[in-house]
Amino acid sequence: METNKLNKAFPERSRTLLALLAVMGLGYFLLSDLMGGTLFQHQYWDSYSLQAWNWLQGRTYVADPENYTYLELAIYQGRYYVSFPPLPSVLMLPFVALFGLETPNNVIIGCYGLIAAALAYEIMLTVGRSPRISAFWALVCVWGSNMMWMTTNAGVWFQAQALNMVMCLAAVLCALKSRKALSTTFLALAVGCRPLSAIFLPVFALAFAWEEREQHGGFFKSCLAQWKCVVGPILIGACYMAYNFVRFHDPLEFGHNYLPEFMRAEHGQFHISYLWPNLKRLLFEPIRFQDGLLDIPLFQGFMFYVANPLFLIYLIRFLILAVKKDLAFGDILLAAGMLLELLLTCMHRTLGAWQFGARYTCDMLPFAYMFLARRGTKRPATWELLVGGLAVAFNVYGAMHMYFNT
Repeated sequence: METNKLNKAFPERSRTLLALLAVMGLGYFLLSDLMGGTLFQHQYWDSYSLQAWNWLQGRTYVADPENYTYLELAIYQGRYYVSFPPLPSVLMLPFVALFGLETPNNVIIGCYGLIAAALAYEIMLTVGRSPRISAFWALVCVWGSNMMWMTTNAGVWFQAQALNMVMCLAAVLCALKSRKALSTTFLALAVGCRPLSAIFLPVFALAFAWEEREQHGGFFKSCLAQWKCVVGPILIGACYMAYNFVRFHDPLEFGHNYLPEFMRAEHGQFHISYLWPNLKRLLFEPIRFQDGLLDIPLFQGFMFYVANPLFLIYLIRFLILAVKKDLAFGDILLAAGMLLELLLTCMHRTLGAWQFGARYTCDMLPFAYMFLARRGTKRPATWELLVGGLAVAFNVYGAMHMYFNT
């Protein structure tokens, strides 16, 4: 009798989620213990705490930049600025107000990992997966990718990508729950972490319009009916552009183009000449075995679908449906968005320095995950369980590899 009461008050979905988060929380603690107790330390590569601190002092620029030469600071008209989009700094404001510049940011980014897993779990529940299967996919999404390592280290680059994953997974969840305006609002927030996430604003809006075309009497009228989906992005985009204009007199400039690294580069930050070399690395650069040791590229990455095997599962499922001629319009839109982001990423001068794999490609994971939620099988196939398990093991190893080899 007591067991039945407990099950009603605390259903399986809640118990499974708590178990998932407990396992991940323990994992973060044990990894930090191996790394010297980093979980409760401040990671000094944190431009966002610095930016929030300067905001609280009434500045949009960085005071005393000579103290922060190890950070990527943009230089414009003699002043130094944090060169990254501002949303992570907004979330750091209360922590900086409480702790100053010594924020416990490693704990905070670990919490981003837990939130991402909870969202990924809820996504699978929403489309009818069981709690245990949902927990499996959530763990593969967050810990079976470069995100495993990134959520153990609150460096500025990793905060941006971890928070971007949270916002994009929230957008996916809202889309699946038919909260369309809220979905595009979360995508607009994600742009304040990783600007290329803007690609998925039209992707989602067009997908929503296509789904409702009969309800509104045609695709064109359905597109017009999606006006609520643009209100949030317009307001958020206006805030970003105003902030950019105040700092750089350019509404579209977050600051990276004014980094000395890109100002010295012959072709700047983005250029078509970077495309093929970078794409070749992402598609074909292997992990080598030399002298009894793994030789893993650290600077520009290697085959991204090895570091992030969820993409491999996605590709196989996509091809299966393509062969069966069972791809929906939304599936094509998602694939087009991810392909465009991959190509634009490869037109960037770097693929992300000091990484395990190709961490920039993690920005596409929520959308591959969305496809698997919508079009995958109710129960994962044996090969998916195997690939997912190996993905988690490989990336837990990768987190330790990156710490002890960089």
